[in-house]
Amino acid sequence: MSRVTISTAPCDPTASLVSEVRRITNLGVLDVRDRLSTGKPLFDQELLGNRVEDVFAKARALLAALESSGHQPLVSEAGRPITPQILRNIFLASEEDVEVHRRLDDLGHA
Repeated sequence: MSRVTISTAPCDPTASLVSEVRRITNLGVLDVRDRLSTGKPLFDQELLGNRVEDVFAKARALLAALESSGHQPLVSEAGRPITPQILRNIFLASEEDVEVHRRLDDLGHA
């Protein structure tokens, strides 16, 4: 996979949104407020490596937090805009592929 970013249109963030995004991203309060106010990415990560489940969970939580607060997440993959649902589908397909490989490994078909 490639680099994925998640942001939202510039907004005047509520304290609850800042708090929720901070909890998900581990960014500082001022950094979260600045990124939300200017539309800078809140999530910018390569979707590779051993910890993909953690990265997927973080991205899903961020999408949910933005959507539940009435903001439309702006998502890009490899520099191209995609919808949040397409990103969720990418995650689902990747997780299904990992599960198939785990089952094959369990059966000795490495």
